Amino acid sequence: MQEQPIIDIRDLSIGFTAAVGVTKEVLCNVDLQLARGETLGLVGESGSGKSTLALAAMGFLKPGLRKLQGDVSFAGRDVFAMSSRELETIRGGNLGLIPQNSGQALTPTMRVGKQLREALELHCNLQASECVTKAEDLLDQVQLPDVKAIMRRFPHELSGGQQQRVAIAMALAGEPEALVLDEPTTGLDVTTQIHILDLLRDLSEARNMAMVLVSHDLGVIARCCCRGEGVLDDTAKHGLCAPKIDYAKELLAATPKIQPVDESADRSASLGADEILTSDDLALCYSNNSILERLLGRERPPLTVEGVSFALKKGETLGLVGESGSGKSTILRAIAGILSPRNGGIDLAGVPLPPLLDKRSGQELRRIQMIFQNPDEALNPRQSVAQILGQPLHLYFGLKGADARQRSVEMLDRVRLPAEYLDRLPGQLSGGEKQRLAVARAFIAEPEIVLCDEVTSALDVSVQAIVMELLQDLKRERQTTYIFVSHDLAVVQQLADQIIVLKQGRICEAGSVDQVYGSPSHPYTKKLFEAVLEPEPM
Repeated sequence: MQEQPIIDIRDLSIGFTAAVGVTKEVLCNVDLQLARGETLGLVGESGSGKSTLALAAMGFLKPGLRKLQGDVSFAGRDVFAMSSRELETIRGGNLGLIPQNSGQALTPTMRVGKQLREALELHCNLQASECVTKAEDLLDQVQLPDVKAIMRRFPHELSGGQQQRVAIAMALAGEPEALVLDEPTTGLDVTTQIHILDLLRDLSEARNMAMVLVSHDLGVIARCCCRGEGVLDDTAKHGLCAPKIDYAKELLAATPKIQPVDESADRSASLGADEILTSDDLALCYSNNSILERLLGRERPPLTVEGVSFALKKGETLGLVGESGSGKSTILRAIAGILSPRNGGIDLAGVPLPPLLDKRSGQELRRIQMIFQNPDEALNPRQSVAQILGQPLHLYFGLKGADARQRSVEMLDRVRLPAEYLDRLPGQLSGGEKQRLAVARAFIAEPEIVLCDEVTSALDVSVQAIVMELLQDLKRERQTTYIFVSHDLAVVQQLADQIIVLKQGRICEAGSVDQVYGSPSHPYTKKLFEAVLEPEPM
């Protein structure tokens, strides 16, 4: 007798009612069965319904969506027929979730250790002391450094990649029978990404745990999945090697790959003569001692970043790469005026830049824009897309009404979003669509410097290619200067002129892209290149 699927989806259609009263489908007649121990990869462009399908397996629908028809069962039980209390008993325990936005899994006002202990107390029969030991073991499994220190921190004191690893640890705490992973490696560097994927695969085999893996990264799908659904109609490895559907072929063709270095190429031809942004011996720390701690003579917290110097010309792009927690995003936050340096300074066109936002002029604010790794940090959930884009237009250019709306439509078109999205709220967009909106919001201010913090990490490869082309177009048209943080070394190679490799907040290698990619000298840099995942014939 064949074993019953752990997740069983039959003829599922999900949609919403538009403003004109017409029902629109997000998913149409989906059939999907997943056995215990099997890993299924869901691939498709941003907004194609990947996350909607994955969350439906847990009996969850985003606000405004409703089930039009079909059935969804977990371990033989209809999840949409369960009460809220019944769903609470299986979510986080029997059925785990690693969300695309790790912030959705973490309580910002609670220390990491307490959150993990609560999850263990809720879903495992452990004593308090056992919960502490188990929590530390989970953090160690997801390769977080100094787990005792991590346990004492709040989520905002961790990097995006570290937050993601904590979210993974929390999902594993309940020892689930099935795990839904919505872009679980989005914010992770390549070495940590491989470790996490191998850990999940090993746990799946050891526990006979089923997994639904949503990802736009075809290398991740190939490494972790035994089957792909929708665009990959075969085993994942065979589907990526010889895709049968034109759309799958387009996705593979759009996947960035590290290219051989062309030493004859002249990257400096389009650069300005003057330096627009410089940093001198920058030292940063997320936390400082309180007044009481300083009076008591307590030692200052260790530096997160130390000794970082660089000089960028107008139109130049600096790529910052390194492991999660190495200080990449911390440097961007200091340049943006969110974090004050402990030592060193930053100059804008030869003039010292005030360390914090509230001391900067309107023009200084306009000239430097930042695109955050998590778009929810930059988008007000209560404002429409039109209001979000209209704010900088009014603040910096005095535009409002029809003029602001027209400029907003033009900007949306450049990031491949339709004009009808102007009247939507961020919560009505997919993760990738929200990221494109965040890109549009930054560029609509016509900045001279754009700080890009993993801006393509949540995008499928086809839209990623469009955003990268947009970045390059604006660079050519306006000589826009970028600092580009990414764990995707192929993307960095395509965009950057200079590169800095960071390890534990210190520069371990720096130089032109051709120099670093052509002949890396530091062992850590070589390790990063060796860990790159690419979907290749097998």
